[in-house]
Amino acid sequence: MWMNDIDECLDNSTCPEHSTCINSNGSHLCICDAGFSSVEDLCVDIDECSDMELGELCTNGKCMNAIGSYYCECMEGFWSNGTKCMDVDECSDSLNSSVCQHHSTCVNLVGSYSCPCNEGFILSGTECQDVDECNDPGGTPCPEHSLCNNRAGSFFCLCSPGYKPTSVGCEDIDECKDNTTCRFDQVCTNLPGAYNCSCPLGHHEEKQACVDTNECENSPCQPSARCWNTPGSFSCHCPLGFAGNGSWCKDVDECVALAKPCHPLAHCYNTPGSFVCVCMAGYLSIGSLCVDFDECQQANRQCHSAATCSNHAGGFTCSCGQGWITSKDNGRGKGGCVDLDECVSPIACPGQTSCTNLPGSYNCSCPQNSTVCRMMTQKGWFCLC
Repeated sequence: MWMNDIDECLDNSTCPEHSTCINSNGSHLCICDAGFSSVEDLCVDIDECSDMELGELCTNGKCMNAIGSYYCECMEGFWSNGTKCMDVDECSDSLNSSVCQHHSTCVNLVGSYSCPCNEGFILSGTECQDVDECNDPGGTPCPEHSLCNNRAGSFFCLCSPGYKPTSVGCEDIDECKDNTTCRFDQVCTNLPGAYNCSCPLGHHEEKQACVDTNECENSPCQPSARCWNTPGSFSCHCPLGFAGNGSWCKDVDECVALAKPCHPLAHCYNTPGSFVCVCMAGYLSIGSLCVDFDECQQANRQCHSAATCSNHAGGFTCSCGQGWITSKDNGRGKGGCVDLDECVSPIACPGQTSCTNLPGSYNCSCPQNSTVCRMMTQKGWFCLC
């Protein structure tokens, strides 16, 4: 016999509320919906918030039981997707414009957010104010030879005039590399951050041209030296007989400096800038020579009239003649020779003769009443009476 199965699930009252009827051959099965448990043919709501087996639900929120389920009441900063508390991204594009203050960046945190000021700004009260890096007490952030320029949130450095940027800072521009920087007759001098155009040494500016300066107009030399002007310069020369560089001059003692400044028979005497040679006594200067002077040839001879002059190198001698005695003047001058009184000698006139002294001589004479008979013998004169 063929028998047809009865589908009990066609009757809504077959299974309890909150359950699902599943037909089977000759029978049926009632399965409680999710969130319900079978208790004495009934499907009773499960309180998930109290079920320890499910663990902690609704982290960052509070679990609220509902028929057949539960939902989460989330804390501030979180939103509920039903059974979970999801972090609210306050920094999302839809909220960012109103969440943080100007010049700050929104940073999302779990359940919250922060608004740190952007680089180059600092929080002052509730506002992010620009940091003036150029007025940093610790010093300028720019390299040497540059100017610091502050701007909102940052700064920039510009090299000072006369400098150019390099990979390590600002480098001086050598304007003098360009030959056209200065006038053709000027000298270009590079300076830190600048340059200078000036006339060459020894020249001065006159009517937009460099002309030679005559330094000798106000002589920089020693007063006795001679100044020679040269293009762009000058030189000082000491006078002949002086040594020095012209700014100082010292007399040269030729009598010491020269090996043989004078004739051997002359004395050397230094003079300012020169020297003189004076022949020794008894010598006569002829040019640079000293020749013997024959004093005996002088008209006014220096010997006594009764003396004989004898010349010799560098001098002369006077020899008194017979009948004269040499005085302390050695025969020179009027008193150089003194008459010898021969009559003092007893042998001058022997016998009865009388002696008469004469200048340089003497005379023997017989008495007046005697027979004159004078004879000269080896012993002198005698008279025969």
